[in-house]
Amino acid sequence: MMSYEDQQRQAVAAWSRQSPGRLTALMSSGLAPVAYLVDKIVPPAAIHSALEAACSLGERLTTPSVILQKSGVSKIADLQQAGLEICDDLADSVHDRAIAMAAAEGGLTGAAGLAGIALDIPGLMTLSLRTIYQTGLCYGFELKGEEGRHLALKIFSLASANSLKEKEAALVSLVAMRQMLLQQSWSQIQSAATTALGKEAVVIALRDVARQLGVNLTKRKAVNVVPVIGAAIGAAINAGFVKDVGWAARRTFQEMRLADPDILA
Repeated sequence: MMSYEDQQRQAVAAWSRQSPGRLTALMSSGLAPVAYLVDKIVPPAAIHSALEAACSLGERLTTPSVILQKSGVSKIADLQQAGLEICDDLADSVHDRAIAMAAAEGGLTGAAGLAGIALDIPGLMTLSLRTIYQTGLCYGFELKGEEGRHLALKIFSLASANSLKEKEAALVSLVAMRQMLLQQSWSQIQSAATTALGKEAVVIALRDVARQLGVNLTKRKAVNVVPVIGAAIGAAINAGFVKDVGWAARRTFQEMRLADPDILA
């Protein structure tokens, strides 16, 4: 019988080959005129600023105490040695709660039509980054400092891909970062998180993800311009987006956990 870990290895491999969902594809096609209008309401510079703020706020809003209480361990790092199934169960609760919050937020701002998008996008970014940071805790990884932010942004880029080509490019970038993690212990990565190299990498990642989100989020949010329909669609789009974020985070941290435990100790 296949072990739980082997089942998850297969699940990670299958997920990496999946194209973004049908709703994502629908939202990213045939909406160019409206997306252009949305882009004027939330320009790329605003996306960059909102993303930078969301990174900081998302990290501050994480609640290690909740994960510690549910898991029964004394410190987050202990979860690196816990069974993967235990970590997945913890991530389930984080994921489900984030999806519910995203749907509620999207419904409220979607009811306001075009005006609500300016509020919705920063809120969605913050919730998404917070979900990534909180999911990391479930697997024993506290994303701190520049390197933690860099990894969170890489995961966010992966989750926001609107096509298989974009997803594959994000996965290649994540693999490169994972190789760096495999060459050093997680504690060494965290202790070096404030180096100039780390800061430069975050600046580049912020720029790249902001550019991607500037295109992809405006496409997804374009249908929110109709207030009544926008409320229902806004809830669905936000829930779907955060669902994608949660799975990107979970699959990434699963891969890190399934690597040689001695390397990440």
